[in-house]
Amino acid sequence: MEIPKHRHCLNCGISIPPDQVFCSEKCRLEYMQRRKRMLRTQYMFLAIAGLIILYYIITIAFKV
Repeated sequence: MEIPKHRHCLNCGISIPPDQVFCSEKCRLEYMQRRKRMLRTQYMFLAIAGLIILYYIITIAFKV
């Protein structure tokens, strides 16, 4: 028995035709919102890490 060609929805994981990415508009919107939140969190982490590194560089530079 052969499994027909298919993909899985990037949001909910259900089986969909191979030419689709999401099973519905609702799943597409949920995925985009989640991705936006993840990117915002990553940018905040990088900004905070950058500020901490900058703080240490400045404190070492003026420790003369």
